[in-house]
Amino acid sequence: MLNSDLAKPEVDLTVCEYTDIPMHVSLATYEYAFDPWTNDSRYLYSHENMHKEIHELNVLMRSKVPWPSVFFISAFSYAIMLICAMVIFPLYRYEEYSSLAFTFSCIFLVAFIHYMMCIICRYLITKNIILSVESKIKELNKKYKHEQIYFKLINFRGLGFRYLKFLPIFKKNIYFTLRVVYVYCKII
Repeated sequence: MLNSDLAKPEVDLTVCEYTDIPMHVSLATYEYAFDPWTNDSRYLYSHENMHKEIHELNVLMRSKVPWPSVFFISAFSYAIMLICAMVIFPLYRYEEYSSLAFTFSCIFLVAFIHYMMCIICRYLITKNIILSVESKIKELNKKYKHEQIYFKLINFRGLGFRYLKFLPIFKKNIYFTLRVVYVYCKII
C-alpha cells in the first residue's frame, strides 16, 4: 500500500521463511522429543532463544508422561498374546492338554485386555502432551508476536486421528512437526 505523500510503502515488506522441527515419537516407550533448532546466521533473531524454547518444549513433554506408564508398554502384552496363540492351537488337538490350553487361553485374554488398556493409555498420554504443547505454542506466539515469529503444530499421520497413533513398534516415528514461521529478511 503506497502512501501518496511520501511515495514509498507505509510498512516494510518482509520475506518470511519457515522451518519444520519434527517431533520424534516412540509410543512403545512413551518418548516425545523435538529435534534441536538448527543454527543459521541469516535469521534476524537470537538462536539461543529458539534453542531454549525447543528445549523447554522437550522438558514439558517429558514432564507430562506419568510414571505409571511403564506398566502400559504394549510390547509385553503383544509378545504374550503371540506366544499364547502359538501354544493354544497345537494343545487343543489333544484332549489330555485341554486344561493347559484353557490356561493359555485365559492368559491370552488377559494379555489382550492389557493391550487394549495400553492403547487407551497411549491415547490419553498423547492427548495430554499435545494439548500442553499447543497451549505452550499459544504462549510462544504471544511472546514472539513483536518479532514476527509464529509457531504451529502440524499433525502428519494418523488417518485423521489427532491423538490416537498406531505402529508403536517402530521407534522414533514422526507424527507431528513444529512449524516455525519467521522473518527471513526485510525489504525497505
